[in-house]
Amino acid sequence: MLVRVRKLGLKLRAKQLDAYVAIRNSRYLSGTSAATAVIVSDRGAILICTRLELDRAKRESAIGDIRAYFPRRVPLRRGEQVRFCELWELLGECLQELGARRIGFDAMSSETLRKLRNVYEADYVELPDLVMEMRKVKSRQEIAHLRKAAKLAVEGMSLAAKLIEEGARELEIAAEVERAMRRRGSSRTPFETIVASGENSWLPHATATRKRLRRGELVVVDLGATYKGYASDMTRTFPLEATPKQLKLIEVVKRAQAAAIGRLRGGIKAGDVDRVARATVARAGLERFYLHGTGHGIGLDVHEPPSLTPGSEEILQRGMVLTVEPGVYVSGVGGARFEDMLLVLEDGCELLTSNGI
Repeated sequence: MLVRVRKLGLKLRAKQLDAYVAIRNSRYLSGTSAATAVIVSDRGAILICTRLELDRAKRESAIGDIRAYFPRRVPLRRGEQVRFCELWELLGECLQELGARRIGFDAMSSETLRKLRNVYEADYVELPDLVMEMRKVKSRQEIAHLRKAAKLAVEGMSLAAKLIEEGARELEIAAEVERAMRRRGSSRTPFETIVASGENSWLPHATATRKRLRRGELVVVDLGATYKGYASDMTRTFPLEATPKQLKLIEVVKRAQAAAIGRLRGGIKAGDVDRVARATVARAGLERFYLHGTGHGIGLDVHEPPSLTPGSEEILQRGMVLTVEPGVYVSGVGGARFEDMLLVLEDGCELLTSNGI
């Protein structure tokens, strides 16, 4: 984590910033979800957390300078140091201590920013992309965590495939796969598990309901696991005695995904990956039913930059981890989506989830 702090410190110099307040990216810089904020300057880093998270922050973070706060006065344990104040007050005190005059930040409510300015007057500059740029290319450890999260998702999807049968309820399938992933090491689901059948399948962001699966339907299952804070994301579409039109949707989307994966490599534009998937769907006369981008970055958040969207000029780099998820949604027929996680290599990509399911 300290390597990330040093890298950010170099970026501050280039941006002529005296300090940077990370709230959204506090876990990325500190190595623990116990952090409320991290302040980075040329002196290093200060981790700010609530009193309730102080012991965990000390245990999990490599940052040595940890400041705890609590909004009201309470009895303290022997040796415990806590500032009785609000977050913005402690931020102001730390920034004043650093003598920072030009301060960057990633995410802060307008109210918090207003109060912070009241306690410490300085030039505050919103720069959310400063750390997100660093997060695009994953470290060796991050890739290991993403591999494990992907493996958990594959295990969940393998169970889902066995549970897809006439009469099963969407919610029951979702509950079973979530339980199985938790038992194998997932700390939580990074998003609400989707099991969408029949008329629900042509809603890209459907939620699992008490609806029972029926013959003649497509069933879209979109699930993920979380390991050491890192998310996975995987989608499959299962036919239940599907019609020829429904089987065509599945075949077209599979071809689109294969074309996109075949294009994925370091040094190409993100928009090029989207383009080949969209062209495959267009040749089948279904482009108007392709309602979203072809994929997205994934890491501590399930959706991170870069995005595989039409016209994106962003150049993909070795070490990025992305999903590829073309989908087609035809009202009255069904929806089909296939999604896998891939590690971008110099001359191609590595599949992290299994497309054998």
